[in-house]
Amino acid sequence: MKDKIITYVIFIASISFLFFYGCKKHSTIPQYKADKTALDSVINYAISFLDSINEGNKPGDYPIGSKDTLKYVINLALQVKNQNIFNQEQVNNTVSNIKRVIEFVKSRVIQEVSAANLVAQWKFDGNADDASGNGHNGTLQSGWIGSSSSNVKPGNTFPQLTNDRFGRKNMAYYFSKGAYIDVPYDRSLNPQSFTISLWINADTISPGNYIISLNRWNGYKLQLQSNNFLFLTVNTDQGIHDVDDNPGSIPLHVWTHAAVSYTNGTMKFYINGQLVKTVHVNGNPVTLSDPVDLVIGNELPKDKYNFNDPNNAYYFWGANYFTGALDDIRFYNTALSDADVYSIYTIEKNL
Repeated sequence: MKDKIITYVIFIASISFLFFYGCKKHSTIPQYKADKTALDSVINYAISFLDSINEGNKPGDYPIGSKDTLKYVINLALQVKNQNIFNQEQVNNTVSNIKRVIEFVKSRVIQEVSAANLVAQWKFDGNADDASGNGHNGTLQSGWIGSSSSNVKPGNTFPQLTNDRFGRKNMAYYFSKGAYIDVPYDRSLNPQSFTISLWINADTISPGNYIISLNRWNGYKLQLQSNNFLFLTVNTDQGIHDVDDNPGSIPLHVWTHAAVSYTNGTMKFYINGQLVKTVHVNGNPVTLSDPVDLVIGNELPKDKYNFNDPNNAYYFWGANYFTGALDDIRFYNTALSDADVYSIYTIEKNL
């Protein structure tokens, strides 16, 4: 759609620039002494702007094709500048059209999505530090394995750096055997609305494939369940909401972008930037009365479990951990729009 808009803008500009010349090409063409000072200035600005922009898919870049758009319009404008067949009104219209195209191109610059609402961003570029600048740095931990409290044992495995979706070494983390990343509890990680965005490369199908968790169902958790459906649980002042994204599904052994959002009234699921399910729910997420660290790749910090009392909130019902690789996790304190989620996917899907 945006490419069609660009074509339309160029088409209008072309008509404005060249219509007069086309009508007169078989007759005597009058010569004008129009003032082209403003035209010369805007052409120079357009050339300078063209030289300053980068095309790509990262914040600050412009979409592929932006430079060609500017070059085309600049070339048309130079025809007006270098010929005396255009009167003052047409020269002025040319100046206006160039400015419109420049402003249109500027409006398409790729921006960081909702930067003011970004609470944490774990890029996993060689470490588990928070790239948002908010200090929510993670530490690598080993967890428990076992199907019940009677056979629980240490997994003795930490998250391992691995290749990311572009094949770059040590730019993502691989999780297995209870390995997880611990992020110290902070109130900002327990907001009233949130969006989680990340890249997933799952190795197994498991009903307990926990991806990210703040005290399990007592706070909120995102996991994969049967058929690798995304499954989001949020504990609210109106009760606990457990929802999956059926019919959406995360394929095994394939890097896939996923996102979920929650706000009072709505829960949404996305796969590869596309909205796959919306569920209407009520309630504000509860604030944990007993703060528990946020964990990535497991359900609880290792030292929180209780192995003796099934009535304890932290009882070990069996190991629930993620097996596979994760990368580029973002946590926002707002429910992002569909367009925002698609922008993240667009920004992150290519180098």
